[in-house]
Amino acid sequence: MPPVMFSVVTKYHKGRHSLFLYNSEIFYAFTQDILRSQKILDKSEAEQYQALSNQRQHIIVERDRLSSLLVNLDKTLATMKGASKMKDTEKFAAFKTKTINDNETQYGKEIRKKYSNSTIDNSNQKFNSLSEIDMTHLQELKNQILAALKSLVGTQNLDQPAAKQLFELHKEFLLMTWPKEQYSPEAHKGLAAMYVSDPRFTKYYEEGTGEKDAAETLKAIIDYYA
Repeated sequence: MPPVMFSVVTKYHKGRHSLFLYNSEIFYAFTQDILRSQKILDKSEAEQYQALSNQRQHIIVERDRLSSLLVNLDKTLATMKGASKMKDTEKFAAFKTKTINDNETQYGKEIRKKYSNSTIDNSNQKFNSLSEIDMTHLQELKNQILAALKSLVGTQNLDQPAAKQLFELHKEFLLMTWPKEQYSPEAHKGLAAMYVSDPRFTKYYEEGTGEKDAAETLKAIIDYYA
């Protein structure tokens, strides 16, 4: 489910969570985003107002995300010191927070530039609302996507049931992590283009399938069916 916007999701095991202090790059990227808002000074007053309003909303979302991160870190530290024991629900919430922060750290700059702050914020909120059943299904989808892609790498015949099934699996994955109104064939194709243009995405699919050109094949299938 989406580097972008969770096309890659860390494996989740109920009752087993690895939590750690998150990279300071998150905070650096956030600061840079605020500084970039100075560019709006060259715009009209109406455009400045809209841009600053959007930035304010983004800051609120970011504040809430970091507050949640701080709460989970405090609980984790207390657990490590033996002061308390995290409930499964708290561990699951911490896992989702970690996944969101990992995604932001690795891909936040690129995906926010491509899809806008509001789109990524909404995607993060939807991901954070997923249940444990949803997360298990998301993991199953990820495994199915990689397995299906492995058998199709290098194919020139895109008009076949296996290719169509792979596309449907990938689309289902996105719809579980993207707000429904934000999905479109164009957005799906745009994400597929990043799989090929960004070496990190390319590496993910090549390592996940053990096949070179896996990202190129997936892009071709998405372009064909979207």
